[in-house]
Amino acid sequence: MSENNPEDSNLSSNPYSSGTLAIPAPIKPEEKDRPWGPWWSILWAFVVVCVWQLTQLILIAILAFRDSGKDGISEEGLVTFAENAMADGDSIGIVGFISAVVGVVMIVFIVRVKGISLADGLALRKFRKPWMWALLFPTWLAGMFVISIISNLFAQGNSTADQQGILTMVEGTEYLFLLFLGVSIGAPFFEEFLFRGLLHEGLRQSFLGRWGSGVVIAALFSVIHAQYQDPSAFVALFLLGILFTVVREVTGSLWAAVAIHFIQNTVVTVHMCMLLNGLIPEEYILEDMRGLVPEASVEESAEEGPRASEKTFSPEPESSL
Repeated sequence: MSENNPEDSNLSSNPYSSGTLAIPAPIKPEEKDRPWGPWWSILWAFVVVCVWQLTQLILIAILAFRDSGKDGISEEGLVTFAENAMADGDSIGIVGFISAVVGVVMIVFIVRVKGISLADGLALRKFRKPWMWALLFPTWLAGMFVISIISNLFAQGNSTADQQGILTMVEGTEYLFLLFLGVSIGAPFFEEFLFRGLLHEGLRQSFLGRWGSGVVIAALFSVIHAQYQDPSAFVALFLLGILFTVVREVTGSLWAAVAIHFIQNTVVTVHMCMLLNGLIPEEYILEDMRGLVPEASVEESAEEGPRASEKTFSPEPESSL
């Protein structure tokens, strides 16, 4: 009976060590922490944004050519149409929805070509607990209460102009369902797939970590909404980005961020529609919004009794479009 050899014991406990034998050690399998790195995410996010922007320009050109008739369209006419399109909810809805579909399809294609599941690459998976769905609306409501208070501290008088832009867009909508397609469906899907999906999945494995990544992406999310003028809008959008990241991380699913984003944009649009149609009593209208609402609408919604002297809380300080 042979004596036990310590080296033989080491070989059995560590199969990746070649020891003193001539047999080559097996190759240790690579540990796979994340599907891709931060620079890979940044590169492809940039490509997606370029394609998305190009799609919007092409769609605007097509709509402008359609409106110009047989005479065609000049470069100046195209610029004028693009500027006026911001007040046309139908055009915004069409362009926003189609370009969002192109962007989302491209992101999904990139992930699948990489050989990664959508659950691992974009966090498109079920919630950790099914009951978390029931907390989405209360979470949004509580979050918007805090965001409204904080963002109002940075208001500098341009918030009325920002609200006027949204109100003009809704007022210029002939087919409301087109606006909802672009605002409530297209924007939440594309922006969340891009920011809290493709970008966040890569940046969270850098030195930033998941929460540092969330802060950086929230800042980027705020900056790209350049249509707003007041600092309070950018603060609100930054905090919204943080809220979207928190629900994504807590639930473990990107669908949570998409749902909260959907609620936000839908509430803003419905709120503006109600204002325009006189469905909100005057005492519940913010003071800086009263001058934007047509007088007929205000008169229709007015009720007897003293007007509220203070601003009433509105859970939608800015649109996240």
